[in-house]
Amino acid sequence: MLRISELTEMAADWKQIRPSTLRMWQITTREIENFDAEMFQKKDALKFCMELRKKYKPGTCRTRIGYLGSIWRVGKDLKILSGENVWAGLHEGLKKQGKKQYEHKDFEHFKKFHDDPLFMGLWLHGFRVNELACLLPEDIVTDASIPYFNIRHNPTRFCKNDTTQRQVPIHPEYFRFIEKFPFTTNPKAGDNFSRKLKRHTGISAHGIRHSYITRMRRAGVEYSIAMAIVGHKADGQTADYGDVLIEDMLEQLSLVR
Repeated sequence: MLRISELTEMAADWKQIRPSTLRMWQITTREIENFDAEMFQKKDALKFCMELRKKYKPGTCRTRIGYLGSIWRVGKDLKILSGENVWAGLHEGLKKQGKKQYEHKDFEHFKKFHDDPLFMGLWLHGFRVNELACLLPEDIVTDASIPYFNIRHNPTRFCKNDTTQRQVPIHPEYFRFIEKFPFTTNPKAGDNFSRKLKRHTGISAHGIRHSYITRMRRAGVEYSIAMAIVGHKADGQTADYGDVLIEDMLEQLSLVR
């Protein structure tokens, strides 16, 4: 017998997922964790999905069915499970959540935060809030020929995924904030700051990130460099060709105000 909880752990180890993702997998499978994965059939999956629909919004149901589908795919890839992926197609009919729209505000709207190192780090670089708020002192590298932020997994928090790890040059206007940077080992520091920002301005930290991408576009920042700065994968046939050099990133980053 292979319990679903055991299959989940094996799939997590094989895919080397982040602890936060494993936690969501475990929450999703909690009610069926003791079922035999090898004996779990399509009708059982359908029954479970019906229960999900009673409890959660369509977007949450889609996400959780996606987690289950991923776990089963790994089981099949490892030849642990045979037959069909019992979760395939069960997300159909569930509406996708629309992308949240963030209102663009100019710099003066955030006057209360103009001397805040976290806000200015977001405003000048477009980081995800936890990428910035959970930096360690050694992640701000000032003795390089081009000083940079080293965005990487660290003991306080993981990056969104491996591909978002990157080096981002420090904007020339940000150097005066480095000595005041509020280093912390609190993994919730970014979320706490985002709530504070939204309470005072009506805009979350992720809203600043969206605004930053708008400002890069207005400043004429080249697309592949813009994607490298914010940690997105560029699309297109030549997206994987060549490297984005840090000196080019600094030149383009400096255009954004």
